[in-house]
Amino acid sequence: MSIKRVSIPKDKLLVLAIFTLTVGATVGLQLLRGGNGKPKPGSLTSLQPSKVGEFRGFSLQLHNGRADHPFETYIKEIALTGANTVHLVIPAFQENCSSTSIFIDLRKAPSNERLKKLIAEAHKLHLRVVLMPIVLLENRRKDEWRGKIAPTSWPDWWEDYTQIILHYAKIAQATKCEMFIVGSELVSTESDTNRWRELIRRVRKAYQGRLSYSANWDHYRPVKFWDDLDIIGMTTYYDLTKGKSPTLARLLKAWKPIKKDILEWRAKTHPDKPIIFTEVGWPNQDTAAQYPWNYYQSDTTDPQTQANCFRAFFQTWIKEKAVAGFLVWEWQSYPGQDTSAKNDKSYVPKNKPAMKVISEYFRHPSPWGKATSAPAAATRPC
Repeated sequence: MSIKRVSIPKDKLLVLAIFTLTVGATVGLQLLRGGNGKPKPGSLTSLQPSKVGEFRGFSLQLHNGRADHPFETYIKEIALTGANTVHLVIPAFQENCSSTSIFIDLRKAPSNERLKKLIAEAHKLHLRVVLMPIVLLENRRKDEWRGKIAPTSWPDWWEDYTQIILHYAKIAQATKCEMFIVGSELVSTESDTNRWRELIRRVRKAYQGRLSYSANWDHYRPVKFWDDLDIIGMTTYYDLTKGKSPTLARLLKAWKPIKKDILEWRAKTHPDKPIIFTEVGWPNQDTAAQYPWNYYQSDTTDPQTQANCFRAFFQTWIKEKAVAGFLVWEWQSYPGQDTSAKNDKSYVPKNKPAMKVISEYFRHPSPWGKATSAPAAATRPC
């Protein structure tokens, strides 16, 4: 396999281009139902996409550059859940937290043309599309993650990051994505408000739709550039309990002060900005409610706890008009993954009791009413 790094003209963005790639045996696609013709608990049903005004959907990580990787199948599966949105998460990479260069690796991300086709496929299925580039660390060191990025040269890092975001913003515009998220959980960068405002200003010139940023669950308050965006984005990885396998009642009680804090903060600071929960997820583990961000925490699966976490979230937020939507983290993104409730400790709710809960609330009436336009046309800011 020969690999070449190619510079995009007039910027520093590096792309790993793959010229030859030996493709192994064709992978089989998993069936959505068991062989006896009866649906498994939490399996998919042929639901129509929700027509409510909110964004209600699943995140799909686009972490493979092979032309035959079955992303189209996963998008079709998401459409069967009753979702009205697919959240496409496309990676860019840097070596570690101190690196200044960010690059796209075409072994690990779809090409531009493939990405455009995936967006078109989603729109064909009447799904709205939220596109979010995300920075991943290719060789992270101990305790590193993107929230701790500290490059040796901030100007160089911002130059690369800006080019990455503008690159995908132009694709979002060309394909009429309904929302574009300009960053995800970049905690260490958020104090550089001027840099973020300049980036958002440039993105506005390239993309005419709704803009958001995905703040970490515990760091949405320090962000000072919410006024430059259309929607406030935040994740939901709160420590809801101090123990394993909590009851639904306990989870509902834990959400009350969290909801109060979020809504009071919004009312005082950004009353005109709706909120979207950009990552709503709990792994299928007995520690999911306490350590939702850590999918390596436990070796014990607990599908009922995962389902309870989703039900408590939706019961808390589903009628709240300040919320513009929720994006469930995440859908199956590679073939051969065992998504059974017994064995799968990941976030994926497919084939688990949580899937029934999610589909139930995808169909729930919305305080926003029904969508007023077809998904592919709804590209104007809120």
